[in-house]
Amino acid sequence: MAPKETSLTKPTAELVRRQFLDFFEEQGHRIVPSGPVFPQDDPTLLFTNAGMNQFKDVFLGSGSRPYTRAADTQKCIRVSGKHNDLEEVGVDTYHHTFFEMLGNWSFGDYFKEDAIRWAWQLLTEVWKLPKERLWVTVFGGDAADGLPADEEAERLWRECTDIAPERILRFDRTDNFWEMGETGPCGPCSEIHIDRGGPDCDPADGADPAIGVNAGNERFIELWNLVFMQFNRLDDGSLKPLPAKHVDTGMGFERVLGVLQGVSSNYDTDLFQPIFTELGRLCGKTYGEDEAVDVAMRVAADHVRAVTAALSDGALPSNGGRGYVLRRLVRRAARFGRQVLGLELPFLCELVPTVARILGPAFEEMAARVEHVQRIVRAEEEAFATTLGRGLVRFDELADRLERAGTTRLDGAEGFELYATYGFPRDLVELMARERGLELDSTGWDEAEAKHRDVSRSEGSFKQLLSAEQLEGLPATVSTYHDEAAGVESSARVVRFHAGADGTGVVVLDRSPFYAESGGQVGDAGEIVAADGSFRFVVTDTQKLGDVVVHIGECEGQPTAGFDVTARVDAERRARTMRNHTATHLLHKALREVLGDHVSQQGSYVGPDRLRFDLSHPTGLTQEELDEVERRVNAQIYANATVDSREDTIEAAKAAGAMALFGEKYGDRVRMVGVGDWSLELCGGTHVRAAGDIGPFVLVGERALQAGVRRVEAVTGATAVDVLQAQRRIVQAAARALKSSPEDVPDRIDALRTQVKQAQKETAKLAAADVGALVDEVRAALVDRGGFKVGVVDLSKADRNALRDVGTRIKGAEPDLAVVLTGRDQGKVPFVVQVQGAALASGLKAGDLAKILGAAIGGGGGGRPDSAQGQGEDASQLGAATTALRSALGVD
Repeated sequence: MAPKETSLTKPTAELVRRQFLDFFEEQGHRIVPSGPVFPQDDPTLLFTNAGMNQFKDVFLGSGSRPYTRAADTQKCIRVSGKHNDLEEVGVDTYHHTFFEMLGNWSFGDYFKEDAIRWAWQLLTEVWKLPKERLWVTVFGGDAADGLPADEEAERLWRECTDIAPERILRFDRTDNFWEMGETGPCGPCSEIHIDRGGPDCDPADGADPAIGVNAGNERFIELWNLVFMQFNRLDDGSLKPLPAKHVDTGMGFERVLGVLQGVSSNYDTDLFQPIFTELGRLCGKTYGEDEAVDVAMRVAADHVRAVTAALSDGALPSNGGRGYVLRRLVRRAARFGRQVLGLELPFLCELVPTVARILGPAFEEMAARVEHVQRIVRAEEEAFATTLGRGLVRFDELADRLERAGTTRLDGAEGFELYATYGFPRDLVELMARERGLELDSTGWDEAEAKHRDVSRSEGSFKQLLSAEQLEGLPATVSTYHDEAAGVESSARVVRFHAGADGTGVVVLDRSPFYAESGGQVGDAGEIVAADGSFRFVVTDTQKLGDVVVHIGECEGQPTAGFDVTARVDAERRARTMRNHTATHLLHKALREVLGDHVSQQGSYVGPDRLRFDLSHPTGLTQEELDEVERRVNAQIYANATVDSREDTIEAAKAAGAMALFGEKYGDRVRMVGVGDWSLELCGGTHVRAAGDIGPFVLVGERALQAGVRRVEAVTGATAVDVLQAQRRIVQAAARALKSSPEDVPDRIDALRTQVKQAQKETAKLAAADVGALVDEVRAALVDRGGFKVGVVDLSKADRNALRDVGTRIKGAEPDLAVVLTGRDQGKVPFVVQVQGAALASGLKAGDLAKILGAAIGGGGGGRPDSAQGQGEDASQLGAATTALRSALGVD
């Protein structure tokens, strides 16, 4: 139950969230759970960036829901693409990467009048916001689209609310026309803004375009956007009225909470203050006393919220896509922590429990996965500490090269590399450059950044297999892949065909036995042939857009709508995939029994060739654990339990103990797949009839994906037999080579290892003798330079390791020394420089000598004043390099 508000307390985040949902539930809306923070079935989006994302298929006309009104609070992340607030986060007080979007929707039900009336009622009657502080904007029309001003919305604001007419403003399409992407549903919108100015401010300022609404300041902020979807943007850019009109609203929870709690900053609410308290405990600083510290704390608090939300839903840091964005967030926050807050050790991971305590009541997955998220964040912070060091070395190399070249301009592309590779933001690169007397090439940086953005430019564009125009009017496909009586073949009729320029195309049927890719299982392949033999479509993949199944492949002939066809799935490929999918369920159960209930699925691949299962687990699996998992899965296969499936409500499925996966979005009714009384999971995929149909199950790999995340791979059936036979052939070949029986191979290998170790010891003794001779050679070549010895000695027979040994020994033999040693190693020229004692006191530096040598022989080097090393490419330049070094040492 939500906490009660009293006159002595501010409304809490939990209370405000509940008031919003309760209000719309009273208006007949279905309260739906938030979708995952990243859409697993939408490759056009890196992250869920708006509340409407989970209803995208409804707006496109390819999907439906068993309700026409909905409301929720949606977890959102905006960090790249069209919606990119990253650089503003922490600098101002109202931008965030992670935020909650409160929203209410109408799918062909109510439209402008109810949306406007309810919005005003909630804001002014339930939350009692002062009407004289609220401003409303409406669409002012667009000549290019031939659209007049939205006079209907303006009229409804006047008639259905008591807002003062002069507080209704018109703006152009930039501010008041919302579009899903380049094509698709769109329409005018009406925004509600609030004036947060003090008592001395002129209330009429909101109408001043220079300082008022939409002028981009912190006084007038947008609270709620009411989008009236009434058009479809076609492929040619024109607009067509939608057959059903929708409402899509979005209200930033953090913003409205700040207003209701009477604070000027979102960060002063109870969504953030506990995080600042914990952060202050870690760093010994207090939020609100220093602006630089405040910015750093805001960055850390915001970013740890985003990372916690994403990792709780199953995302992982990586070098590409959404994983790269998460890595950037961790590094950006860690950099602020190090640079401003003085936190050298991992600290973000220590904030995760606080985030889960704040958001867990609304999003239970965050509360359930605290330890998992902490492990991953800690590992990322530790890795960044190493990366940060490498980045500083790289910057020093760039700066040194520029100084040698006599220029002060740091190339923008090379500067941006410090950001893209090492996580150094622009302001830090500029700061380090100024400290070295350099200037960053801003134009070059911008160009490199623009190229880098191409990888995420698709976010928010909603490009997909079929455009909104091509989807228009398509009925839901009748899917028969679960119907055993129908099998893998059925009669159907072509509803739509679109050919691509490369000879590929897509076919949509009225009914289909093909399984569309989902939940880790690949889409079916097969063929679609015309009843009269006029064409054949080879299906290479099957995907789903809402309720529409899309067959992708190559076409021989030209199908048109209305053709009668036979849709035939590749039965053998389907059977192999089914075996692997049911085996994945058994593997999941076995892993939890052997390793513990903390194991949860982080991702999977189920195809005809193999199965892959990613799991949360802090350490690698021992061979004994792997053997036990494999044994338990095969035991269930031998038992040949029946595989059953049934549909029920989500509540009934949870009550039955069905395993649900983090990050998956489930509807009101779900399908449960059980293997005997041993395994029960929510799953929409295809499965064998009995466990025995799987055949042998063999684990073929286990490795780390991330801190706290492992990947297990396995094969089944005939593929498993192939693997076992291949392994047997390897053992037999090893036995023949070792002249032993297969059973004796391990003992023979141990004996050989012992012999090799003994031989290595003997070789080491000989090598030590050789190093001693090299040391004598170096000492003989040294010359006295008034109080210390110097020399440049080429040891062409010494590799990199021997060179280091010689350098270490010569340091022990000569306390006052400056020596440069070069060798040879696989075509390269390694070198070692040692300076100590009186030579070091005279001003000679090993690092300086290494730079001279590295530059002369086409390489690089550096180090401390007393010790340095490096490597070059061109041994033919050693003569000239020696001359330069001897001059630097003062011995011509």
